[in-house]
Amino acid sequence: MIDIHHHCLPGVDDGPRELSEAAEMCAAAAEEGIETIVATPHVLRGRWPAFSRRELESRIAELRVKVGDTPRLLLGSEYFFSHDMADLLRDGTSVYPLAAGRYVLLELPANSVPPMFNQPLYRAQLEGWLPIIAHPERNTVFQANPELLAALIGHGLRVQITAGSLTGAFGAQARAAAELFLRRKLVHFVATDAHNMEKRPPRIREAIEVLKAISGDTVAAALTDGNPRAVIENRALPYEPEPEEVASPGLFTRLRSFFRQ
Repeated sequence: MIDIHHHCLPGVDDGPRELSEAAEMCAAAAEEGIETIVATPHVLRGRWPAFSRRELESRIAELRVKVGDTPRLLLGSEYFFSHDMADLLRDGTSVYPLAAGRYVLLELPANSVPPMFNQPLYRAQLEGWLPIIAHPERNTVFQANPELLAALIGHGLRVQITAGSLTGAFGAQARAAAELFLRRKLVHFVATDAHNMEKRPPRIREAIEVLKAISGDTVAAALTDGNPRAVIENRALPYEPEPEEVASPGLFTRLRSFFRQ
């Protein structure tokens, strides 16, 4: 398994505070079968200080020395969405694409989708960036309106759900949404979003079994290995499912309203 969303760098966000815990997380990930981790520290969230690329690269290098070759550690970030996304990516000093490629992991507020969200995405895509939205199954808007997520996928967005959502770690609503998104073919990646060893450890085996039960072995392999491998190799995803329609009253009215914002 290749984990494209994992907070394992020490002392940079709400992940591990010490190098020793970061190394313990990596060891636990390897025991779960995770061969590669993309470290994704939070960036551009007011709660945490901003770290330069040089500082983050220094910390991941230190962690590599502690961990060894397994799992392999690559650098990325989890970028808290803002409307100047294209400018920030062009500048290259605060948002770090996954594994230094063209894929960018985006985080949204838990209870909203920003107005005019699609327009910055489109501008970034015109410049060659490939946005991935992190854990939309934990967002109340997408929980209530999966057709909105389907429409955004139609506009080039990719979707990553959290392993813990499939096992109930984030509650019944997140689990139900994750299962629905899988059945509607709205998911491109499953990742751990691990933060620590106590409350959010890097567990994936149980989630993969749930994933297989819902989507089958082939899709499970695509979401945990095939597509993540394409991200770290900076190439097109081998598995790009066609979203199934999510019919509901007023669908087209709501979509027209959203994309006109």
